[in-house]
Amino acid sequence: MNKAEFQKRYGNSIGKPKLSLLLGEAKTPFEAAKLAVGWRFLARKNVGQGQTVLLLPGFGASSSSMTFIKRYLNSLGYKAVHWSAGFNHGEVGKLLPQVIADIKEHSEQAQAPIKLLGWSLGGYLAREAAREVQQNVSRIVTIGSPVIGGPKYTAVKTLYDMRGLDVESIENSTLKRFEHPIVCPIVALYCKKDSIVSWQACIDRFSPNVEHIEIDTPHLAMGVSKEVMNLLPYALGTPLK
Repeated sequence: MNKAEFQKRYGNSIGKPKLSLLLGEAKTPFEAAKLAVGWRFLARKNVGQGQTVLLLPGFGASSSSMTFIKRYLNSLGYKAVHWSAGFNHGEVGKLLPQVIADIKEHSEQAQAPIKLLGWSLGGYLAREAAREVQQNVSRIVTIGSPVIGGPKYTAVKTLYDMRGLDVESIENSTLKRFEHPIVCPIVALYCKKDSIVSWQACIDRFSPNVEHIEIDTPHLAMGVSKEVMNLLPYALGTPLK
């Protein structure tokens, strides 16, 4: 995909999230409290039937940030597993081969394609790894994940600039990868109040089999959100009803 095609589909209005949206992240402790209070009331059915779900955390986070998602998915009968990389340092070129290796390993163990679930940059990594090994992936769920622009349309763009990384070049390379579409189903959760990732960058206007679901959970609370937990069975293709 070239720049002209990108602008045709997305326009020129995408930028970093507004600083005023950061106030919404103050809701994170309240979202965690709501989940704690409502944990025992979350629906529990064995819809996962042992299917493997590989979990990928966001930039600057470790596998522990996915703990509640992992616990809930396991209670639904999935085999939710953390990635092997541990901490997400944001260097996609180094992390992507590790994610691909994880996918191949777990797919081989399961003797079937697996599902991927990534939060923020973890979702981007899930998508790009799946693009390389499509035969090993049956479904992708992204939560607040930029699918275009790399870090360009996120609050961490400045950090990449400070590290001397060429954000424009990263964006161009991400656009080029759309020449090889992801064919498995993708469900993308996004929030228009996201203060870390511009919500427009979470919208995939190119993949042939993608569904977008708007949520009302701030970015930093997405891993501890009752709203997100309730959507996960559907997003993973195993609705409770």
